[in-house]
Amino acid sequence: MKLRSYRFIGLLSVLALMGCETLKPTAPGQDEFAFSAQGNAVQQGMLSGLQGYLVQLQAQSNDGDLISQRRLGELLNASGQEHQGKALLLKAANGGDLDLQVRQGDEDFSRADYAKAFSWYSKAAERGNGHAQSQLAYLYLNGLGTVKSLSQAVYWDRLAAEKGIARSQNNLGAAYTRGEGIEKSPAQAFYWYSKAAEQGTTEAQFNLAGSYYLGHGVAKNDELSYVWYSCVAHGDDEKLAARAKEMMKKIAPELKQMGKYASSQRLAEEYMGKYGERS
Repeated sequence: MKLRSYRFIGLLSVLALMGCETLKPTAPGQDEFAFSAQGNAVQQGMLSGLQGYLVQLQAQSNDGDLISQRRLGELLNASGQEHQGKALLLKAANGGDLDLQVRQGDEDFSRADYAKAFSWYSKAAERGNGHAQSQLAYLYLNGLGTVKSLSQAVYWDRLAAEKGIARSQNNLGAAYTRGEGIEKSPAQAFYWYSKAAEQGTTEAQFNLAGSYYLGHGVAKNDELSYVWYSCVAHGDDEKLAARAKEMMKKIAPELKQMGKYASSQRLAEEYMGKYGERS
């Protein structure tokens, strides 16, 4: 790839990508010709600096510098030369750029090319990226791009869950509830549902409400069950919201009989403000 073959976008666009300031407009009464000459000189200086920067990027990219490959690839993409840009970004990903490995995995996943996504996520997951670990667990759980393996799904979900990835926390809780890929443990299921629910994950909130209602992994608590179902009822998942509302109707008479209905509603308002749906 030679620098002279690039068809870079206009100066202002490239400079904007680099974080440079644009020229200021002519002040009232300022000599137009003098400003034009001054502006041309400034532009030439910027162009010279830009050319030097690009030449340096090219040289470092050719030497295998991942950061330079990434920056040059992104500049090429922004200039409309996506073929060359993507080639450089792919080269950097293959060379070990972790963020680009994750990005490649996401792009392949969005295209339903699960085999390629599995390959990229595996590379990034092995290096400790939580998002990649969660995605890899999903692929193992559903047998997409690889052989289905519940134990592998649990393995990668655990690593991602420990990094705070809410979806993996909920999935790990579900695995403990069902005993899929791991021995059943209601207490562990409750623990991980709680983690994800507090991050605003609707499915985890529904599962946590069920744990409180049934007394699975925790002492039965109709008030907290009602509170978490309230969070779900106000979420965007219409099916879960409908089921949550039915459970609230079922629990409400018990709370009224215990004189806890009003306090449960107040607590529900507090929880909805604190743990409302965020993911």
